This record gives sequence, C-alpha cells and structure tokens, in this order.
Amino acid sequence: MSFHDPYQIATIGQNSRNTFTLASNGILVDIFIEDLPDIIIPVEGGAGIIPGQEWPREEDKKKKHRKRITVIATIDGKDYRESIIVEGEPLLTVKDVDVDIQNIDTQPIIKISIKR
Repeated sequence: MSFHDPYQIATIGQNSRNTFTLASNGILVDIFIEDLPDIIIPVEGGAGIIPGQEWPREEDKKKKHRKRITVIATIDGKDYRESIIVEGEPLLTVKDVDVDIQNIDTQPIIKISIKR
C-alpha cells in the first residue's frame, strides 16, 4: 500500500523542491531565509595586561543570531516583496514562517510571522 500526501497532491508537488506555493486565490508566494552576520554583544569588563589572559575572553562574548525572511508574492504577473529580520532563531525553516497576504486593489499587504 502506498501513501500519497494530500498536501503534495493539492499543491501539485510545487513544494517538493523549492518554496513556491500556489494559494487558492491564485497568488504565487516565494519565501527566502538567509543568514545575516551575528551581532556581538559587548561584555562589561576591562582588558587584561598579561598576554593570553585578556578580558573579556572570546568565548565570553555573546552573539545574537539573525536571519532575514523575504517573501515575494506574484499577483497578476507583478512581484511584491516584503522582508523582516528575526533575531534569536538559529534553526528557522520555511515551515516556521506564516505568510498572510491581503490582496487590495492598490498594493497588497504582506504580513510575515513566526509560528513559534
């Protein structure tokens, strides 16, 4: 007995290789997640005077992981783009991103949120 995923059937397998999805209202959505350089948060303290014992040590510095989520919605052949920057989510994937698009006559509104 073989199992056919109804999600793949409904989207005609569009999500099998990339993040393109076709919503029921005919909007094509593409989601990109890219890593940004970490932000190093300074640690309070002075510098040591003995070589090899400088303060703060490299392992004591705190880093904030950042990612940029970019959504491109294609409506009637025209691309609309929205991006946000997320901090503290090093394992973020496309499955964690929720996109809501309100198609208004002038400019669609794209809302990006994290499902956690």
